[in-house]
Amino acid sequence: MTAGPPTNDVEALRERLRALGYLDARVDRFVLGGGATRGRAISLALAASARIGLLAGVLLGPAAVIGIATRAPGLVTSVTDALVLAAYLTVPFGLASALLACVAILTAGWLARQGASDPAFAARARRAAITAGLIVAAACLVYLTLWWRAAVPPGAWVAQLLALAVAASIAILIGHVVTISVLAYLVRLGLSGLPTGSPLSSLRVVVPLGVIALGGAMVLLRALAPSSDTTVQTTPLTVVPTGVRVLVVAVDGVDVPTLTRLRAGGGLPTFDRLLSGATAPLAVSLDRDPAQVWTTLATGQPVGRHGIRALEGRQLAGVEGRVGAGSLLTTATDLLRLTRPTLASGDDRRVPTFWEVAATAGLRTAVVHWWATWPAAEDSLATVLSDRAILRLEQGGVLSGEIAPTAVYEPLRQSAAARTARVDTLVTGVSTSLTADIAAIVDRSARLDATVLDLAADPALGEQDLLTMYLPGLDIAQHALFPVAPAETLAPAAAAERVRALEAYYAFLDRAIGATVLRPQHPSRVTVLITQPGRVAVDSVTANGSVLALAGAMAATGTTPAPPLPAEALAPTVLRLLGVPVASDLAATAADVFLTPEFRQAFPLRTIATYGERRARTAPATGQPLDREMIERMRSLGYVR
Repeated sequence: MTAGPPTNDVEALRERLRALGYLDARVDRFVLGGGATRGRAISLALAASARIGLLAGVLLGPAAVIGIATRAPGLVTSVTDALVLAAYLTVPFGLASALLACVAILTAGWLARQGASDPAFAARARRAAITAGLIVAAACLVYLTLWWRAAVPPGAWVAQLLALAVAASIAILIGHVVTISVLAYLVRLGLSGLPTGSPLSSLRVVVPLGVIALGGAMVLLRALAPSSDTTVQTTPLTVVPTGVRVLVVAVDGVDVPTLTRLRAGGGLPTFDRLLSGATAPLAVSLDRDPAQVWTTLATGQPVGRHGIRALEGRQLAGVEGRVGAGSLLTTATDLLRLTRPTLASGDDRRVPTFWEVAATAGLRTAVVHWWATWPAAEDSLATVLSDRAILRLEQGGVLSGEIAPTAVYEPLRQSAAARTARVDTLVTGVSTSLTADIAAIVDRSARLDATVLDLAADPALGEQDLLTMYLPGLDIAQHALFPVAPAETLAPAAAAERVRALEAYYAFLDRAIGATVLRPQHPSRVTVLITQPGRVAVDSVTANGSVLALAGAMAATGTTPAPPLPAEALAPTVLRLLGVPVASDLAATAADVFLTPEFRQAFPLRTIATYGERRARTAPATGQPLDREMIERMRSLGYVR
């Protein structure tokens, strides 16, 4: 057959498509209806691809939402949520399908045209069109099978069979319209001798094809299903009691040269005690995002493993998912109310922290105010006063994961007045002789740190083998006193006052730590001090410094030489002190150089393969989450914009 001139008359083209049987079905008329008005073949292919993409998006988007709702019913809680999520998913599914269909149509059309003069052109064109349709259908089927594999719970065979039947039906439909579009593209090119009828549409073809597609999807699903024989066995965490109680004091915003200078002047006796044992410089992450940095320290894993990449993210409207924040894009989507700011949470973290590992091993543990510890589950083995606990104690109301176990909440709430009085006493004098605006900055930060310290020392937490706390006040004050990019250069007098305010804060922090968590003395206690430079810009892993120090029983003395220890060394070192075996898959091992020879001899290092993944929260929250209030608090402290 020979190729004639392109068919440009719209009505003539439609009549020819009808005569060939390419417009018999409604879906065919939908896909080709707009393309038939195009003057060029390429325009028909693009128009048909766009409508195939729209059709695929409309079908795949809701199907994906059904899968999500089946797997995670708490994620899609209303019809509005489902519609919003379906709209979000329709766009990428539709664009991907349109692109795939366009490539398939143009490629199949080009291959078919190579044999336009061949007497067997009709069969060649039919094969090319069917092949293109089957390739696109197979791609859709594989993707949908993988999607439903993640969405439908293992073992739910009825649900899986229904899901795969839906996937096979959608895939065959998309394959059919691609096939028809290839043939219509050839018609637009003016080629004659094309096959009549609509391939992949008759029951004699569709039913066997559907059975094959369903069977193939089931085989794929079965092949990818985890075998019960290969389940990873978690080694029990057997503790060899060392008799050591560990207190972890984490201080953010410390400038090591300033700390050293003030210690030399004799003004920081508590820090002198904490730094009197084994000390070592610690590598500093160039990314100063606090949620990321402190989660790395808590888990002993890099960001790629623990999953907390940034404090601030964006939540899609109507959906409980979280996406990364990008300044230009998220500003636009926030204005359109498609997204809203959200903060990193424990639900984003994939691996356990050192206090969770210790609690799993049967030790009494508590953590106060650490990043990404909300939401805390009621069935948590550790006592958790999350990064939202102070806000909840201020606001009152029913808990929504801020404190666990819930039995701790009422005693802490009832002692609020007494706590306020103790905090007032601790912060007395910290801002003396400072101007009003500088005093306000210092007082706000000091009250926060004093509250954390008072909570950590509260009898409601009980006796603990491991007590961990995070003190952000110095970083908050330093960030407010010396912003990274000040609008104007400070006058010498103003700069001197801010330096004086910062020095006063070091003295307050030294006094407050000594008066709370370090009193009374415990002969078997080891205090672990971990400092970070906070949000001050650093240009290398050693700039401005960071310190890991051990003081007390079983702690060696002296400063270890460079190079700095990795940040991931904190978690295994703490667990080693407690007699918990250290996981081999951590990014660093315990800093044995910090421990006395007697301790190392009495308690040799023990290891296990892994601590596994973080145990998911099982107890649903009942109160109203303080999302908006927490974002406003973080904004007022300079953490988010």
